[in-house]
Amino acid sequence: MPLRIHEYDPRRLEAMAALYNRQTEGEPHIAPLTAERFERLVADKTYFDPALLLVATDGPDVVGWVHGCIAPRTEPWHDADKFAARIRMLLYRPEQLAAGALLVAEATSRLRGTGFLEIEAMHARAGYPFYRGLWMGGEPLCPATLPHVHLALEVAGYRAAQESIFMTATMPEGPPSLRSGPAFDLVESTEEMAHGGMRESWVGFEPRRIDAFRDGDRLGGIGWVLLPCLDRLGAPCVNIWTLGVGEQHRRRGVATALVSRVMALGYEMGARHASVSTQLWNAAAQGTYAKLGFTPHRMLIGREIRAG
Repeated sequence: MPLRIHEYDPRRLEAMAALYNRQTEGEPHIAPLTAERFERLVADKTYFDPALLLVATDGPDVVGWVHGCIAPRTEPWHDADKFAARIRMLLYRPEQLAAGALLVAEATSRLRGTGFLEIEAMHARAGYPFYRGLWMGGEPLCPATLPHVHLALEVAGYRAAQESIFMTATMPEGPPSLRSGPAFDLVESTEEMAHGGMRESWVGFEPRRIDAFRDGDRLGGIGWVLLPCLDRLGAPCVNIWTLGVGEQHRRRGVATALVSRVMALGYEMGARHASVSTQLWNAAAQGTYAKLGFTPHRMLIGREIRAG
């Protein structure tokens, strides 16, 4: 039977979740999807548009789906009044290349029909309005282990524009407490939601932060969150979604102390795993994480298509 494209209908949600779970079953840092989890953490968000979530069927079978959106930017340093067009999710049966091509073409057409000519696909630049905390930590990009997804996007003109390394650590026992250099204070707090786009991106999760101070001067800070939905890991995971230290305070043990404290707090809350994404060129950050037991786990790739 010919492939057909449909707008989102909750009656297909169980089949959509089943396809999602089959496609991602080998990746423990992607949370299994249930109808309840999708409705609560995805469909209930303000910027969810069922006309931009498209489902491909072959006869009675769901063979793929793509989730597009027009939504504000999500990070604290973003201008939340600026919206962006994105494909935030794409999954389809690997043998159904035509379905992948059709889904990407239709999603691109609909997104461009809203006036946006540049579209991000599972990219980081404009942030993460959907699937944050469910998919590869707090910064969801597309793993290189889904080659058919990258194929459909590449053929449609979406070029690789970002590469990150997703690093993980296990914490069967309390993590090491590493701290060196001049003394400083660590101040723990809940993460302040800078704007509505950031608040929506974290629906269902409770991001926190730790800031390092010395004599009233802020040296750096770290943003982290407990991820309780990663059922395949067998225990919660603590994820680091942002880390920054002032240039004049680097190489003095601040980053190591921040990461170490996050791991200790996560362990106290039941986490036995930790994860973080960092850019490929950031050898200093990678060295800090490696010191605390993190190892490279997955390459993540973000894509985009530009006007013309």
